[in-house]
Amino acid sequence: MRFDDDYEDNKGGLPVIYMALGVSGFIFLLLMLVIALNKDRKSSDYIQYLGISQTTPIVATEIPEISASTLVASDLDIWDMYPEEDEPEADSIPSVTPKASPSPTVAVTPDMNDGKHVKISYKDGSEEWVAINDKIEKNNYDYTNLVNSGGQLKYYSDGKNISFSGIDVSRYQKDVDFARVKAQDIDFVMIRVGARGYKNGTLSIDEYFENNISAANEAGLDVGVYFYSQAINVAEAEEEANLVINALNGKKVTYPVAIDMEFVDNDSSRIDTLTRDEKTLITAAFVNKIKEAGYRPMIYGDKDWLLKRIDVSKFTQSCFWLAQTDDQPDYPYTFDIWQYSTDGELYGIDGKVDMDICFVDYAAQ
Repeated sequence: MRFDDDYEDNKGGLPVIYMALGVSGFIFLLLMLVIALNKDRKSSDYIQYLGISQTTPIVATEIPEISASTLVASDLDIWDMYPEEDEPEADSIPSVTPKASPSPTVAVTPDMNDGKHVKISYKDGSEEWVAINDKIEKNNYDYTNLVNSGGQLKYYSDGKNISFSGIDVSRYQKDVDFARVKAQDIDFVMIRVGARGYKNGTLSIDEYFENNISAANEAGLDVGVYFYSQAINVAEAEEEANLVINALNGKKVTYPVAIDMEFVDNDSSRIDTLTRDEKTLITAAFVNKIKEAGYRPMIYGDKDWLLKRIDVSKFTQSCFWLAQTDDQPDYPYTFDIWQYSTDGELYGIDGKVDMDICFVDYAAQ
């Protein structure tokens, strides 16, 4: 059995062919149009890539004719774009010039040993330089003239001894045979009259004073005296001076009367807190009383005491007794007596004794 549609497809064959050809032609044209459009779009993209506007007409540029060139490769600038560098030799080390390191700044310590300063050495090992006051009278001793004779120092000038040998004593030497001392070329003795206690401030007469001054005068020694002071004000200083004056009443004294104010080793004392000005005033009070009584006042002290603890410029009418146990003293100002040793030995004295040299003939004054 056959359907009706099958039948209609087989009749009238020519029109169907034309239709097929028409459709094919339409499809071909459509395909060609798509290809053309795609080609134009690619051309536009390329023009845009070159930075050329589509609206700007492109003018053909005449390309100049290139004639045969006589240049060679080495004449072209391109070969000089990268200058040649010398290649380092194998195992060579680049030469580097080191920069000079800055020299360290060194603090320059002033030269204090210049004749304008004097050094103080303390018992704890510390040291201090003190400026020398040009307004204070200096001593003019030439220490090359010092001669050590049997443990005693003597000062010579033009081959002649012009100094005087002495000692200072107190109760610590107990009984002294001054005749034997005198026989050992000792000229004078400084005897302690008394002392004030460095803790409680009590005044006392040295228990050996009376015997010492009597025996020393009898042995023909020149005699001076001193008092160990711990006064803390002017009133106490005058009290000490009056004690000395009363003790000397009627006794022969040819050498000065000295005040010995000093600190106490390894202990505190009642004068420790005094200022320099206070100690100067106290010393002046003692000195003035002694001078008023007709004696020659003297101030005893070590280099530290005389340079720093009192103002020696205030005592132009007094003489000084320096304590310095060195081969040569370097105290710059004037002094008349020098205590140069604390461990002297003499026949007639049990134990050690302080040794002194005097540069002034007090007995002749």
